[in-house]
Amino acid sequence: MRLPRLLAGGAVLAVVVGTAACGAQALEPRVALRDALSDFAAQRTGGVELSVASSAKEVRAFAAASDPSASGDDISDDDLATVLSSSLEFGYDFGKDRKSETDDKSRTVLHLGDLDAGELRTVGGQLYARADLDGIAEQFPDMTQGLADFRSGLDGPDVPPELVAPATALLDGKWVTADAQAYLDQMKAAAGAAGAPAGPDLSDLTTARTRSLLGKALKDAVGSVARHESDEVLGDHLVVSVDLRKGYTTLRAGLPGLFEGDTASMLEQQLPPASEVPEKKIDVSFWVRDGHLTRAELDLAQFLDKPAGHLVLRADTRPAKEIPAPADAVKVDLGAVAAAGMATGGTDAEESFAGPGEDIDPQTLATWIDADIAELANEQGGQSSVRYLPDVLPYYDGAAPGLAITAVGPRVQVAIGPDVVCLTLSPDGSGEDVVPGTC
Repeated sequence: MRLPRLLAGGAVLAVVVGTAACGAQALEPRVALRDALSDFAAQRTGGVELSVASSAKEVRAFAAASDPSASGDDISDDDLATVLSSSLEFGYDFGKDRKSETDDKSRTVLHLGDLDAGELRTVGGQLYARADLDGIAEQFPDMTQGLADFRSGLDGPDVPPELVAPATALLDGKWVTADAQAYLDQMKAAAGAAGAPAGPDLSDLTTARTRSLLGKALKDAVGSVARHESDEVLGDHLVVSVDLRKGYTTLRAGLPGLFEGDTASMLEQQLPPASEVPEKKIDVSFWVRDGHLTRAELDLAQFLDKPAGHLVLRADTRPAKEIPAPADAVKVDLGAVAAAGMATGGTDAEESFAGPGEDIDPQTLATWIDADIAELANEQGGQSSVRYLPDVLPYYDGAAPGLAITAVGPRVQVAIGPDVVCLTLSPDGSGEDVVPGTC
């Protein structure tokens, strides 16, 4: 009797173990991805390089499907090939002090094929920039004459002397530097004086509560994780099915609660409802080697009603690099640039808007402000709102004597002396809703 019982018990054990093994096999890719993403998020130094992993033919097919009315001749084959050989590399070093940003560093490098076309660095609150403009002009010959005109124009009498040295340094491929934090502080102070809200304070998006919300959104959005064929260099290929609406619904519900006061209210009002997000599942690919994330890819063709071609966005992780402050960088005063009217394309802001001897009226300025805010909101994936007003105010410095641009609730009031108009922002920047009088 003992042997049959052992055999029966062994059979039951085999079934249980086999079932558990199947469950573990299904769970293991999800766990591997979770651990790799957690490891990546915890790193305080590292880098990511962004590129487009599609051929010119695939990109053109995608573009034609996404906008049938667009012309396929907007960019030449040579220029498209240059763009597709390009990448944007980000590096970061959050320093040793977890409670302070004073020792944080970053670098952003634009690669055009083998050319390091330009680089931005932030070190100790200072912004550093350089560009190989001559090298870029070799890639895009149409720029050559414009660069020559700009260089010769620096000798003109209307160019502010404080801009000549940094502009010349940039043209020569040298580093320039500016106190970016001081300029941002000035911008905020100017916005406050103008009565415009400073916009959401998103500086604390690295808190545990934020990471918890992001983790919950990802958990809610992920439907499955499947292992595909591995790569000898990149490691295991894991394909994740993501439900866009489920993930956004979780973020939409939790994000305003991370903030207080006006910021929370503004997010609650400005974030689109979940019903506007497509009820769609997309695949996102990740590669994991030895527990570390090596690559991620997303094909935007999945968002088309009828997928065509491919526009694959690729992100490759890169090892950490030193980010030193460049020596002998030429200083530039961003405040002086804005005051000189360079932000509006001229040395005299009023003249750059209206031309010599011409008057500019609040109605016209309001339509321009509407367009600028709509463009900025579109670039940042948001909706037109007075939260963007502080970012566009510098464009209008000196545009007219006595000009006052202020936010009044959700609207913008533009006044030049007694002449006042009220702008209700439009989603497309058409500037159609501008009425005389105060808001």
